[in-house]
Amino acid sequence: MKKILLALFVVLAMVSCRKDETHVANGNDTLIGSWINPQYSDTLVVYSRAVNLIENEIGFTFQARDKFIYRQNSGWCGTPPITTADYDGTWTRNDSIINITVGYWGGTAEYTWKIIKLDDQELVIAVVKLSFSQG
Repeated sequence: MKKILLALFVVLAMVSCRKDETHVANGNDTLIGSWINPQYSDTLVVYSRAVNLIENEIGFTFQARDKFIYRQNSGWCGTPPITTADYDGTWTRNDSIINITVGYWGGTAEYTWKIIKLDDQELVIAVVKLSFSQG
């Protein structure tokens, strides 16, 4: 876990952001849909497109009009077997930067992701920023 957090902080230091016009996606955005099966590779996370989220497996869905659903651990314990819950949130996209605000079992999480690759089958992201607030 420490290795993953260290990698995330390295990505934060290396990624730069451009100021572009923020837009709320419509149904034609390739990002819209469900993404599952996170695969961690160095500082990147690779997700596969899915028709739906899978019960008790981590994944998320980008919906039109800035709606976001994150299926993740329903409690603090990460030891298998994992039980998940769906948490509602919002998202915006600014060119290749995605900002997400979503609940989690302990409060609210804010993520900033940089899209490295996006096509009909695969989403590759670098985590630029993550923060958690309780309650």
